[in-house]
Amino acid sequence: MSRTYAETSVHEQSYLVGELESLGFSSVRLNELNDNSELRSLVERVKENFLEEYRES
Repeated sequence: MSRTYAETSVHEQSYLVGELESLGFSSVRLNELNDNSELRSLVERVKENFLEEYRES
Protein backbone atom coordinates (compact mmCIF):
# COMPACT_ATOMS: atom_id res chain seq x y z
CA MET A 1 0.00 0.00 0.00
CA SER A 2 1.44 3.32 -1.00
CA ARG A 3 1.79 6.19 1.41
CA THR A 4 -0.52 8.39 -0.69
CA TYR A 5 -3.25 5.74 -0.66
CA ALA A 6 -2.93 5.32 3.11
CA GLU A 7 -3.16 9.08 3.68
CA THR A 8 -6.19 9.34 1.40
CA SER A 9 -7.84 6.41 3.16
CA VAL A 10 -7.25 7.95 6.60
CA HIS A 11 -8.59 11.31 5.38
CA GLU A 12 -11.72 9.65 3.98
CA GLN A 13 -12.23 7.70 7.19
CA SER A 14 -11.96 10.91 9.21
CA TYR A 15 -14.51 12.57 6.94
CA LEU A 16 -16.93 9.64 7.27
CA VAL A 17 -16.64 9.61 11.05
CA GLY A 18 -17.39 13.35 11.00
CA GLU A 19 -20.47 12.66 8.85
CA LEU A 20 -21.69 10.08 11.37
CA GLU A 21 -21.14 12.51 14.23
CA SER A 22 -23.09 15.18 12.37
CA LEU A 23 -25.93 12.67 11.99
CA GLY A 24 -26.14 12.28 15.76
CA PHE A 25 -23.71 9.49 16.59
CA SER A 26 -21.85 10.86 19.58
CA SER A 27 -19.06 8.31 19.73
CA VAL A 28 -17.92 6.23 16.81
CA ARG A 29 -15.50 3.46 17.66
CA LEU A 30 -13.46 1.95 14.88
CA ASN A 31 -11.37 -1.16 14.83
CA GLU A 32 -9.09 -2.82 12.31
CA LEU A 33 -12.08 -4.58 10.72
CA ASN A 34 -13.83 -1.36 9.70
CA ASP A 35 -13.17 -0.17 6.20
CA ASN A 36 -14.25 2.98 4.40
CA SER A 37 -16.80 1.20 2.23
CA GLU A 38 -18.54 -0.07 5.37
CA LEU A 39 -18.55 3.44 6.88
CA ARG A 40 -19.73 5.00 3.60
CA SER A 41 -22.60 2.52 3.41
CA LEU A 42 -23.61 3.26 6.99
CA VAL A 43 -23.63 7.01 6.35
CA GLU A 44 -25.76 6.55 3.24
CA ARG A 45 -28.26 4.28 5.01
CA VAL A 46 -28.65 6.65 7.95
CA LYS A 47 -29.19 9.63 5.63
CA GLU A 48 -31.76 7.69 3.60
CA ASN A 49 -33.56 6.67 6.78
CA PHE A 50 -33.72 10.28 8.00
CA LEU A 51 -35.02 11.45 4.61
CA GLU A 52 -37.67 8.73 4.60
CA GLU A 53 -38.82 9.71 8.08
CA TYR A 54 -38.94 13.36 7.03
CA ARG A 55 -41.05 12.57 3.96
CA GLU A 56 -43.51 10.56 6.07
CA SER A 57 -44.08 13.36 8.55
